[in-house]
Amino acid sequence: MRIVVIGDIHTQSEKLWRMLRESGLADADGRPEQSFREDDSKLVLLGDLVHAKSRERYAEIAKVLRYDEYNPEHLIAAEQAQEAFLTEIKAFYDQLPAGKMIILMGNHDYNAVYQEQGPLRTDDVSHLEWRDVSQRELEPELRNWILDWPFEYELEGIHFAHVGPLKEHNTYDNDFYLLNRRRWIYEDRDYLMDSPYRLGVYGHTPVRGGVNIASQGRAILLDTNGYGEEYSYLEIVPLKNKYKLKMRGLFFDEEIQR
Repeated sequence: MRIVVIGDIHTQSEKLWRMLRESGLADADGRPEQSFREDDSKLVLLGDLVHAKSRERYAEIAKVLRYDEYNPEHLIAAEQAQEAFLTEIKAFYDQLPAGKMIILMGNHDYNAVYQEQGPLRTDDVSHLEWRDVSQRELEPELRNWILDWPFEYELEGIHFAHVGPLKEHNTYDNDFYLLNRRRWIYEDRDYLMDSPYRLGVYGHTPVRGGVNIASQGRAILLDTNGYGEEYSYLEIVPLKNKYKLKMRGLFFDEEIQR
């Protein structure tokens, strides 16, 4: 078995398809490779597919010189670009057998489909998509699809989630932001000690130049796709007594005991 894990994408269509092609999961036309349909490989996306993470990136997808989220025309263009991106991913997902591709619910995805939550903000840009400014809603088919994404996933003794090992880490209520639930990564504590999992793989917290390790070496942080043209994804091969880990795009090749 091979598990391909991709961290936060945030509307970066080109990066996602490049990684899917390089990993042998997608062909040049964005369709699942026949080998992926038939073998025992799995694809796990760690969430946060929506919301560009900078004003410059919003300008790119909205095709404007400088993006203004309070300009309805700019905002609608950004919404439509993200809807097209989600539609591409859903088409890929729908061509696969059930259980081959798992997309986890990130806090930005959650914010896009639960309008009762206030808008999020990254640095100097607010994420106002599908709210009052544009007077548009996310297409029902896409919204219902996102609502079905799980908050966590387990495979071969590995725990996958967007933020962290505990249920509260991946609960996107108001306390999620007030309490800054990503802080667990800085604590000298094994959060997986009392769990059935040997390893955890999480996104949400941006890292650069390689993976970051938390939970006393038992958690891998994989939000590695947010800087310019940099990209990376993780391949995990579960063996009898160990996991073989390879970071593609960055240089990383390791084996750890199960």
